[in-house]
Amino acid sequence: MGFKQRLLETSPERVPAELAATVKTFCEPIEVIRASYVGLIEITEDFGYPREQLGVAFELNQPSARTEEGDRELRLVADRFYESMPEDVQAGGCNFLEPGALAVWREKAQRVFAR
Repeated sequence: MGFKQRLLETSPERVPAELAATVKTFCEPIEVIRASYVGLIEITEDFGYPREQLGVAFELNQPSARTEEGDRELRLVADRFYESMPEDVQAGGCNFLEPGALAVWREKAQRVFAR
């Protein structure tokens, strides 16, 4: 079973204030998170119809280099995300942004947290 995802233009009206507040509260105590975004993701599974799902993406202070420390930071954020976020938000995934993807999320999604 395969799927495709693409980030859609996400107007501020598409991001519920409660979700933005939840993500902001989640990010505040985690120092490695520089910024977070909420965006509308179109997901198409196999040959099914596309569906829209809000997803969360994180920009970390340092690039997620494949180091033991970098892996620990990614795991910390991902574990807390899946332990504390509502199921419907988890369905959009815990996305970590590399430079190319970061530019797209900055352009199309709504930033809900920044240091």
